[in-house]
Amino acid sequence: MNTKTTQNLQYFYAKLAGLSYILFTVAGLIKNFFLNTQLSAVSAIPINGLFENELQFRLGIFAEIFMFVAVTLASISFFIVLKPVNARLAKTTLCFRLVEIIIGSVAVVFSMTMLAISNKVYLSEMFNVEQIHTLIVITSSVIVPAYEYSWIFMGVAGIITFYLLFRARYIPTFWAIWGVITYTSLILYPVAKLTIADLPREVMYIMFPGALFELGVGIWLLTKGIRIPENSNNGS
Repeated sequence: MNTKTTQNLQYFYAKLAGLSYILFTVAGLIKNFFLNTQLSAVSAIPINGLFENELQFRLGIFAEIFMFVAVTLASISFFIVLKPVNARLAKTTLCFRLVEIIIGSVAVVFSMTMLAISNKVYLSEMFNVEQIHTLIVITSSVIVPAYEYSWIFMGVAGIITFYLLFRARYIPTFWAIWGVITYTSLILYPVAKLTIADLPREVMYIMFPGALFELGVGIWLLTKGIRIPENSNNGS
């Protein structure tokens, strides 16, 4: 493949990565801030059922699935963009992203399991509503740790990705540095939560700029794309 064809692919997939970033960021924001995916309190079960809003819980699962489809697309796109810069590190990034996607998908499966348990007719013949609620609560307890564990792999992949973009001078230095800081925080938070007992929930706010970053850099890549220097040399 000649240099011109390779660069055209890089331009295209950089914009596709930007679109994917926008899509999974918006899906995550909708799921976390606009949909009620909470379980009902035991006292409210006779009125609301096992979920405060089952339709919104289902839409939350759909948003998560959509989000990981977009993450997969972004991961493949960045691999194609960064392979000419450094093939080994690009493959490493893709592998870390795939681990993140697998772990995150397991969390989605547990969300779907919660929904399945709530609709199993035979369970209502074996357990009362409170016991089924307890079973769903136990199942839900896997979801947050799974996501937080996946952030470590996302963080490593993100740091390498924006280091390579910085080294190749494909994007402005501002975006590259913000990206490294954002993905470093994704590693530090779950590690701190694991090692520090009673870590204040407010510490999680350090990751909020990361959501703004992913939306911002996504818009930048989609509209501006990357700039490949004329003297750019392929990595190995």
